[in-house]
Amino acid sequence: MTVTVEEQEIRLTGRCGVDEAETLLSALSAAPHRRVVLDAERMHTALWQVLLAMRPTISGEAPDRFSADYILPLIAPKEELP
Repeated sequence: MTVTVEEQEIRLTGRCGVDEAETLLSALSAAPHRRVVLDAERMHTALWQVLLAMRPTISGEAPDRFSADYILPLIAPKEELP
C-alpha cells in the first residue's frame, strides 16, 4: 500500500494511484491534524485533489517539478514547505 497511516502522519510512497485517494481522504477526515509526508515517485491527480480540499500540513517533496511549482503552493503556505 502506498498510503501509510500512522498516529501523527500519513506517508505517501511509491506510485500512488487513484485507488489510494479514498484511503487518504478517510485518514485526513478522521484526524485532520495529521501531517502528510510526500515521498511518492508518482501521484494520481485524485490524491492532489484530496490534498487541495483538505489542506493538511505537508512535508517532503512533490514527485515532479509541475506539482512542486504549481500545486503545493496552493495547499500550504511557503513557510510550511521544506
